[in-house]
Order: sequence, then C-alpha cells, then structure tokens
Amino acid sequence: REMWGSEFWGKWVQGAMSSYRYNHDAQLFDMIKTSAEGMKVAQLSNGYIGNYDEQHQLKGWDVWGRKYTTLGLLKWYQLSGDKSSLDAAKKLIDYTMSQVGPGKHHIYECGYYKGMPPASILEPVMLLYKATLEPRYLEFAQFIVSDCEQEGGPQLLAKADVPVWNRFPIQNEKEWWSAKNGQKAYEMMSCYVGLLELYKVVKDERYLEIVKTVTRHIMDEEINICGSGAANECWYGGKERQTRPAYHSMETCVTFTWMQLNERLLQITNDPIYADNIETTIYNALMASMKADGSQIAKYTPLEGFRVEGERQCGLNINCCNANGPRAFAMIPRFAYMTRGVDSIDVNFYAPSEAQIQLDKQTVHLQMVTDYPVSDRIEITVNTEKEATFMLSLRIPAWSE
Repeated sequence: REMWGSEFWGKWVQGAMSSYRYNHDAQLFDMIKTSAEGMKVAQLSNGYIGNYDEQHQLKGWDVWGRKYTTLGLLKWYQLSGDKSSLDAAKKLIDYTMSQVGPGKHHIYECGYYKGMPPASILEPVMLLYKATLEPRYLEFAQFIVSDCEQEGGPQLLAKADVPVWNRFPIQNEKEWWSAKNGQKAYEMMSCYVGLLELYKVVKDERYLEIVKTVTRHIMDEEINICGSGAANECWYGGKERQTRPAYHSMETCVTFTWMQLNERLLQITNDPIYADNIETTIYNALMASMKADGSQIAKYTPLEGFRVEGERQCGLNINCCNANGPRAFAMIPRFAYMTRGVDSIDVNFYAPSEAQIQLDKQTVHLQMVTDYPVSDRIEITVNTEKEATFMLSLRIPAWSE
C-alpha cells in the first residue's frame, strides 16, 4: 500500500528540536538523540531510508517521506554537530539522485498532485548543499525546479500568477485525490518554501518575486478570517466561499505551512505583512486546533461545527497533523524576536515574554509586559551587559494607524 508513514519521524523530530531550543529539556534532547540514532540504523547500505520496497520506490509518498527524513537528519546535525547524521542525509539524497534526474525519472512522476509532494524535496536538498557546498546538490535542486515546468509537472513558475485553486481544473470528483489535482495546498506551499531556499543561494530575483506573487494570491483568494484555508486539503477559492459549509477545512498541516512560508518571506524581505499573517494564524486557526490540555491537535479546524481527534494513519498511533502541529507552536518564540545581521533585532509578536538575544559579542535581554491585543499598551524593557548600539525594530500591525 502506498502509505505516507515515512513522513512522521521527520515532522515530529523537527518540532521536538525547535521546542528543545526553547525549553532546553534534557529528557527531550535524549529522546531526539535516540530517535535519530534509530533512523540511521534503519538506513540500507545503498542509502535508502523509507517504507517502500525496491519495486515500489519513487511511487506514492516515497520521495515525500525521504524529504522529511532528510530534514530531520540535517536539523539534528545542526543542533548536535553529529557528523554521522549529515553523512546519512547525504547518502539518502545521493541514492535519490541515482534514481531521479536527467536521463532517469522525472521528479514530477514520483508522486501524486502533479508531482508537488516529491518536488518539495527541494528544501532539504538546498539545506544539504549549504551544509556541504558540494555542487551536485545545487545542480539537483536546479533540475527539480526546471523539471517541474515540464508538461505533466506542477509548473510552479509558469503558473505563479494563476489562482492556486484553478491551475489545473479537474473534471470530476474522482480526480480530487489523484495525480491530476494540482490544488493540494500544503504540498504546493512546501515547494515554494524550497524555492526560497534556492533563492537564498543563487539570488535569482525571479524566484523571490514568484513566491511573493503566489503568496499574495493565497492571501487574497484562499486565507479565511481565521488565518488558514483549504477544504479537503486543497485550495478551492476559499476566501469568498468561507461562509459556506466545506468539508475538512483548515487542515493543521496547511495552517503550519502557511506560517512557515510567511516566516521565510519575512526573514528575506523584512516586510511586516508576513508577520501580520502569522499573528492572525497564531491567535485563531493555530490556537483553535489544540485541545485545551495540550494533549491533542485537531486534524481539521472548521469555521463551524466540531473539532475532533484525527484518525490513526498508516497503521500508526499518529497522523500527519499531530506530527506537524507542534512545529507551528514551536515557531512562535523564534518568530517573536528575530535578528538581522549582527546589530538589529525585530520584535514581531507582542505577548508577555522574555528573551536573551546574541548580537555579535553582546547579549541583549528583552522583557515584554502587555495584554495586547486586548489593549494597546506594550512595555519593553531592554538590558545589555554593557553599553551597546543596535537597532530595535517594532512591528506596526497593518491594521494600526
């Protein structure tokens, strides 16, 4: 069966590591380390890590799963310095490159939804290039982008200015869960996250403008009042239809990836509109997805009706949104205060908080007291170890004069 269970570890471990960077929980660190060691033990001699036998590799969700495994290994290498995890990530991508590329398989043929799930492996391929500076990874990333523009591919560049719900109109409901549907929300945004990682290296302004254009389409045509969107996990022109009942709306994977796309754009452009988008999503769609005691994250969070526990997927006691949702909550601290260069701090999120931020050789301590957005009063106390000169930039919400 073409299952997607190979995505779960990579999602979970990224959320766990982001949480660890915030809470420094030693027990959590040991759990992460143990899980990473287990993944390396599972690697075959040819480099493969996954749940597809050789006959069925490159089908279904296989390459999508490899994406998340590679991300998990690379993020663990960044956190721990464990060189063997970097080596395992290299072996997995090298094995993938032995199967996919010029004269081999097309990337868009390696999965559903016009090939967007497999094409999203672009992100870890670029992170691997930045970790190794080995040219073959950059070449593979550029192949992925160009190959997606072929007939049969998702045409992520060519269709950037086409409404995301109408790029490949499907003829009947039987095509909804198929390779013909190019509207899959979460996977589409994941591809554009990868394109931004490529942009950071090659500085092709066309790539940045394409992602900004697509993001504007999603803002204007899909994102609802609660800061998320999609029905049955696909774009559907949802903004103007949000007052109508819809099946399985606001998948938490969509909610997180919308936040992730905006965070990457914020890092690159410093445009506060992306911080505004994240704030709306945090206070509404994201918070509404979590059970009050924190024990469960809903798979769907409809604008009406009930939120319910998601199903157990792929024969495991977990589902995609339970694995992905914690990444969204762990994003909040790093989004709240962001640095630019060695002498600038951006305050993006107003909430009671404390932060110690390293600027060059200076540690800056910030403390915020506020009940925003209930009132408009925010007090920020700044302390430094010694006299220092730096920029402190405060986000002015788009709705505020």
